[in-house]
Order: sequence, then structure tokens, then C-alpha cells
Amino acid sequence: MKKIIKVISLFLIIVVFGEVSYASEYLNNVEFTQKRMDENITWSGREWITDKYPPRISKNAIEFTDIEENKAVKNRLQNSRYIYVWTGNDYLVYRSDHDYKGYDKQKYLYRLSADFQQILNTYEIPNWINYMEFVDDKIFIATENVFPSVSDGRVLGINSSEFEIYYSYDCDEWTKVDYEDNYYIDMHKINNKLLIDNYLYSDGNFDKVVYENHYSRPTYKVGEFLCEEDKKNEKKTEDNTVLAFSNDGVYWVYMVIDKKMEGIQDMFVVGDEIVIEDYRDYYVGDKEEVFSQLREKLPNNPVYVKFNDDILGFDEPPIIEDGSTLVPMRFLFEQMGAEVEWDSETQTATATIDNKAVTFSIDNVNARINNKPAKMDVPARLVNGKTMVPLRFLSENMGYDVDWDADSRTAIVNS
Repeated sequence: MKKIIKVISLFLIIVVFGEVSYASEYLNNVEFTQKRMDENITWSGREWITDKYPPRISKNAIEFTDIEENKAVKNRLQNSRYIYVWTGNDYLVYRSDHDYKGYDKQKYLYRLSADFQQILNTYEIPNWINYMEFVDDKIFIATENVFPSVSDGRVLGINSSEFEIYYSYDCDEWTKVDYEDNYYIDMHKINNKLLIDNYLYSDGNFDKVVYENHYSRPTYKVGEFLCEEDKKNEKKTEDNTVLAFSNDGVYWVYMVIDKKMEGIQDMFVVGDEIVIEDYRDYYVGDKEEVFSQLREKLPNNPVYVKFNDDILGFDEPPIIEDGSTLVPMRFLFEQMGAEVEWDSETQTATATIDNKAVTFSIDNVNARINNKPAKMDVPARLVNGKTMVPLRFLSENMGYDVDWDADSRTAIVNS
């Protein structure tokens, strides 16, 4: 019965305050049109580069220059597809095409000279590399084990298992990161951290991001932003595609494309265009049309909230008013396990935990704690359809400790 009352109470307060399930920003529609692309290219960190040896390179992804072939290097790399990663002095090169027949080749990483004419070193690596990133002078790799799928003695394809993450300072000695997932691992660098699925990794620590509504994977790196397809968004229909963009992996904004994507394989920037690889088809949209909106709508100096060691990924990012941090009420109270009651006559909300009750209303600094008068530094506000409440006042009066980390602009709430 208590759980039923809690659910009903939360529903009532959401309805009365007019909150919506997704209060995040939506970008104006940008048209994506189909385009033919004849070569697989990636950004090395230095230039655009094709995935064969010898590669072709380009500064603008339009005009490509042929690289002179070195037969010894070609014999070593043979006809596989590769990812080239610029280190600042040379390239780290690893295979990109999964092939259980080439199992002996998939466990090697090559250091290639800047002119592509010499293999400087060959390293044995823990397993097949899916992603490589540089963070804090470390080389991080997300790996998987690839092996044949066999039925009745016949090879039907490939399987994957043992998804793991390693880092190294020199490519010779690899240290396994204490993170295990039974599924495919997405790993991208953002703000000198690694977003690994819904965890932010930095300085040896994992911080789980708990989202209010956002849920999607895999993640792609699109220029300076992360991008995902959000299949559960409220504006998703059978005939469109909803993309989610972020500059930190915590807060997201959304864009609806009036085109149905059958199965996105990759997203990236080429020159002035955002490219979406949808199975064998490619669609492109104007990069600046999207990026200019993202720079305007995504917070460029955001405030974060850690609740019992989890980062809260609010639909509407917290704001600071007169030195007080205001956060979306509904998601905060859900994390606390608070029961909420709404009084329509006085237009007040009462949140209760363990016989501690706080009563407040929008645009009013006067509150009550266990029916005794109290005053908040700032009142609750209604922002973009979300009821924003003063974090410190409510948290401390409901039995939580609140600290402020100025360097990371993070409010830390612990029970």
C-alpha cells in the first residue's frame, strides 16, 4: 500500500506542476540526404585516412593524396582493413575488420612511421581492439575476443565474448581496467574522461551516470560531441530517427530527423558534413547547422550532482540562482525514495522521508519543516516544464549531507 501511495503521489505532483517526461532541449530539424561514399575513412587525429595500406590521406575529406607503397609494410599488413591513430610522432595501427580466420593477426598492434614507410615496432595486445583513446598519457583500448560460430562442424560466422578494457603507457605492458561487461563496450573520450557505456572513467575511478529518461547505445563521436540514436524518445515514430547529442556524457539534447534509419552503424564528421552510416547507405547533414545549435543549447559550464556516488543525468541540467543550486524535483525525489503529496488548495508540495516532511511551493521562499516555518534562500522554480528545487535546503532537511566541489562544479549528496 505504501508503494502505491508513493506512486500516486508522485503522479499527482507531476501532473499539477505540469512536468513532461522529456524536458530536454530539441534542436531545429536539419535535413539529411543520401550520399554515395566509395571509401571507408576515419580521422587519425592528424588527417582523414582510408583503411587500407597504402592509405590515401586528406585534410578536407574531399581531395585525397596517394601514399607511396612500401612492399615490406604491405606484406606485413596484407589486405586487411586498419585504423590509423596519430600519436603526435607516428601512427598506431590496428585491424578494424573482425575475422576469426585472421586470429593470429588481430592480436597485434603496429607502430608505423609518419611517412608510412616503416613499421617501427610490433606489439602483442590482449585482444581484438574496438576503440583506442588517449587519456592522461595512457593508451586505452576496448577489446573483445572474436571466434568462429560453429554448428554441426560448419562455420556459420563469428561470435564475440570477453569484452574488456586495458591501458598502457608504452604498448608493451597492459593493465586491465576493473570494468566488466557481457555486452559490447562503447568507449569515447570526452572532457579528458572516458565515457564507457553509462560510466565516466577518470583517475582510476568509475562514476555511474543514472539518467532521468535518456537511454540509448551505442555511442558515436561526432566532432567535439557524442551522439546516440534514442529509440525510446517521446518523439520517436516509425517514420523518423531521434538523435541525442552531448558534450559531457551527462546532459543531452535531441534532434528529430524526418527519415527512418534501418540500423545505424556509425556517425562521424567529414569536412562540413555529419555522416550517418545506415547499413550500406550514407546520409549527410550540414555540420554547422547542427553544431551551432549544440553550442547554444548544451551547457558549456554545467553543474553536476552526485547522489550516493552516482552522477544524476537530469533531463534539464541544474541551474544556480543567487548561489543556490536548483535541480529537477521529480528525479531527485525518486532517488531519495521520497513520498510526495500535493495540496491543490494551497498549491504546495510536501516531500516526506522517515517522518521528516518539507513543504514548499513554486516562487515562494517560505517553507515548512515538520510543520514549523522555515525560509529558503531561493524558491522552487518552473524551468522548461520542470519543477526546479533548491538542492541543499531540501536535501539537508531530509537527512542528507551536501558538499560542494568547486573544481568540478559538483554538488555531492550522501545519506
